[in-house]
Amino acid sequence: MERERRFLRRVWGLVAVIAAAGSVLAAVAWGQPQASSQEYQYDKKVTICHHTGSRTNPTVTITVSRNALPAHFAHGDTLGPCS
Repeated sequence: MERERRFLRRVWGLVAVIAAAGSVLAAVAWGQPQASSQEYQYDKKVTICHHTGSRTNPTVTITVSRNALPAHFAHGDTLGPCS
């Protein structure tokens, strides 16, 4: 009985370590730029510099959902307002 309890404690400890590691990896997002916690405070929106590809207006500052960040980062948008 004690042997089973030790085994279960080890299994649950391993599950906790894996869950924590997954959270850290998700937070790091594999090296993509991260928004500050202040930017997530209201409605989970983030200000980014959107690269339009236009010659006359190449960038524009927009606010998007944090869920849209991966798609924007994938085509070159950057975190924070445009300069």
